[in-house]
Amino acid sequence: MKNKSKVFGLIFIIISAIIMFLILFKNNDLVNLFKIIKIINVKFIISAILFIFIFWLLEAFMIYSLIIKFTNNKRSIKNFWLAVKVTMIGQYYSNITPLATGGQPVQLLVLKDDDISLSNGTAILISKFLLFQIGVTIYSCILALYKVNILANTYNGASAFIIMGLTLNMIMLTFIILIAFNQQILLKFCKKLFGLLYKLKIIKDAETIMDKTERFISEYKESIGKLNEDYWFTIKMFAITFVQLTVFFSTTFFVYKSLNLSGSKFLDIVCLQAFLYMAVSFIPTPGTAGASEVGFMLLLSPLFPTNIISTALLLWRGISYYFSLIFSGIFSFLVTAVGKKKIFIN
Repeated sequence: MKNKSKVFGLIFIIISAIIMFLILFKNNDLVNLFKIIKIINVKFIISAILFIFIFWLLEAFMIYSLIIKFTNNKRSIKNFWLAVKVTMIGQYYSNITPLATGGQPVQLLVLKDDDISLSNGTAILISKFLLFQIGVTIYSCILALYKVNILANTYNGASAFIIMGLTLNMIMLTFIILIAFNQQILLKFCKKLFGLLYKLKIIKDAETIMDKTERFISEYKESIGKLNEDYWFTIKMFAITFVQLTVFFSTTFFVYKSLNLSGSKFLDIVCLQAFLYMAVSFIPTPGTAGASEVGFMLLLSPLFPTNIISTALLLWRGISYYFSLIFSGIFSFLVTAVGKKKIFIN
């Protein structure tokens, strides 16, 4: 099953790459690509890659802080290295599985291999997910309110694309709030929903699914409760999440500058990139293959001249996804294969 999941993920990664090159062929930008490459400002490409590493370091620091918080371990290089491993291996498996579902199970195994119990490991990963999910929703909604003119002026179906993404994330945030404050309402809703799906013969065993849902909600509630115990810690984690999101979304700005363009403000580009992320985050393909490319063309095409928009897409996707995939894949291989020989710190 695991091998099938990897094959499925790799197929969609290849499809994503094919889509990009089809766009290049369609717009006749493939011919111009080599000309454009010659005028690219490399220092901005290096800056974009550097920001990807900063994004990972911030992710690792948050996981490191949660490890210390939930296990009462001392701050040490060993625990930070563990956080780095959890971050990078999670990145790789998230990149090759639909909806990034492969990341957390593998991260849990990495934590378990370092003698962190399954209950603590689950609490750490759930808390990280909650902080990120709540953080990205609030972050995008603030940008949407602050830059409502950008939202109003988008066209080619992009507004509907953005609104759909915001709506889905608001629904997710609503579920998280219900888990925190009134999980009984959520449980009743889930019971009725599963009952309906059972009658429609969409699911076979409503009771088993309901039992798993109750355990799932219970684990989330416990994690939220621990975060509520220390408001300062939680506020600090949200602040880091906001910085992390800004760093990640800034890669598009560096791509823009690398093509020697000017006129668009940093915050406007970050805003559009945040909208794009929200819009495609629930697309059930590995690395949101296909949707990210189409979304980029819809939302960010007004920023780039027609003759180089496809090159911008190639650079952005190459840095934000393919570089991440290749680097995290090599890291994961070295840690799991070579790390057993104690070349790396255990």
